[in-house]
Amino acid sequence: MNRQKFQKSLQSLSAWRERAFILSLAERALPNALLYLSNLELEETLALSIVDEIWLNLIVEPDEESIIELLDVVTSFLQYTDNSEHYGALPTQDCLMLLEQALLAGLNDDKRRALDASQNSVNTVIHFIEFSEGEGLSENQLIKLFDSHSLVEREFSFQAELIDLLRPATHPGETLINELRELAQDDG
Repeated sequence: MNRQKFQKSLQSLSAWRERAFILSLAERALPNALLYLSNLELEETLALSIVDEIWLNLIVEPDEESIIELLDVVTSFLQYTDNSEHYGALPTQDCLMLLEQALLAGLNDDKRRALDASQNSVNTVIHFIEFSEGEGLSENQLIKLFDSHSLVEREFSFQAELIDLLRPATHPGETLINELRELAQDDG
C-alpha cells in the first residue's frame, strides 16, 4: 500500500475502529513501557489491567466517568517519563500517549486521531533506530537509514494489516479484539 493510500485509509477510520487501531499501536508498544516501569519498581500489573480495561471499553459501551478515571491513571504514569535521561522513558511516554489518545477518542470521536497515533508509533521506531544505529551519522544518512530500515517497513506493514482487519469489521467483538491484540503482541 502506498503512503498516500495508507494515510487516506487511516483518515477513514472512525469511532470504535479508530480507537481499536490506536489501542493496537499501544499494545504493540506495551512491552517496552512495562520494562521501563518495572525497572522503576512500579506495579506493572496495574498498567496491564488498565490496558485490559481500555480494550473492554471497546466491547462494552463506555461511560464518560470510567474513561476519565482511566485517563487519570494513564496520565499519572507520565510523571515517571518526564525529565528522565533514560532512553526507556521515550517509548514508555509514546505508549502512554497512545493510550491517552485512545481514551480521548472514546470521549470525542469527532476529532480524528489515527493519523497522529500512526506517526507517533513510527516515530518510536525511528527514535530506536537512531538511538541504536545512528551515532555519527549525518541527517541525510539517518533519513536514508530510516527509509530502508526493516523495522520501519515492519511498522508500516503492521499498521496496514490493522487497517485491513478493521475496515470490514462490523462490530468490536471479543474475537476481533483478541485478533488485534495477538497481532499487536507480535509473538512476544
